[in-house]
Amino acid sequence: MYLVDEGTFRLEVELGGDLPESVSNADGWIVIPGRGRWSATFLTLAELNLLMDRWHQTGEYLSGAYFTCPDLILLREAGVSAMLFAVRDLVSTGAYETALLRAEG
Repeated sequence: MYLVDEGTFRLEVELGGDLPESVSNADGWIVIPGRGRWSATFLTLAELNLLMDRWHQTGEYLSGAYFTCPDLILLREAGVSAMLFAVRDLVSTGAYETALLRAEG
């Protein structure tokens, strides 16, 4: 688990063996003191394209015709720094409450 503590929130990212500067597909959690823990799925546009191309071959999701994810944060660039940039905005605007899913624990 890769952790970044911003004071007003903590970002937790499952790197899955990837490097923090190049991870392009990761599950994460945003922990906001007094507000709870929120789940996030981080994907780059390039990674989403790779997933859908793979599904086109495997037949999953109508052969890659669609993608769905309730807590998706789609990024232009890879890396924890890009994730952190997005999360800072979501937290500062309060948009995390509608964009992400509240997690237990």
